[in-house]
Amino acid sequence: MAPSRADDPREFAEAVAALTAASPPAAVELDPLPAPVNLAPFAHAVGGGVVVGDEDLATGRLVLLHRPGGHEEWRGAWRVVVLVEADLEAEIAEDPLLAEVAWSWLMDALAEHGAPFTAEGGTVSRSSSRGFGGLSGRPATTAVEIRASWTAVPGPDGGIDFGAHLQAWCALMMMCAGLPPEYEGVANLPPAGSRR
Repeated sequence: MAPSRADDPREFAEAVAALTAASPPAAVELDPLPAPVNLAPFAHAVGGGVVVGDEDLATGRLVLLHRPGGHEEWRGAWRVVVLVEADLEAEIAEDPLLAEVAWSWLMDALAEHGAPFTAEGGTVSRSSSRGFGGLSGRPATTAVEIRASWTAVPGPDGGIDFGAHLQAWCALMMMCAGLPPEYEGVANLPPAGSRR
């Protein structure tokens, strides 16, 4: 992940360092991304994907935004913005409660990783694709896309564990990929199937 800029305030540099130091699950690969501009005075972005063998099962990105002094709509100074995309198994794709279930995965991941938050919001979208003509031989696919943001707030110790927020995002990608959160690449556990 890219280091913070030299002119970042110390607290933002420390937050970026905490994200960089976090260890993702073995199936998750992380890469630095260019940070968006004009969303906040300070921003840091990370791209990620769930990879098993040569299969990309899910992809996503996490952006950490910081406004010193806070932001009224955020109800805080630190905003986490995430995206997760994954193809789905047919039986999951047909579930009429897919959106509610996918959103619950995010809420559960934040709770399980001890990442306190407020002012959460987001969307869960489902899209289907079917080939025609020269592409008619390709199997139909259904994908889910989760876009969400929340404000990271201090925990019981008075500090914000930014690594926990990154871990929650990684867990969400794992769940969307069809892998259990504890999956560590064990040979006798088959991947959820090709999703890309």
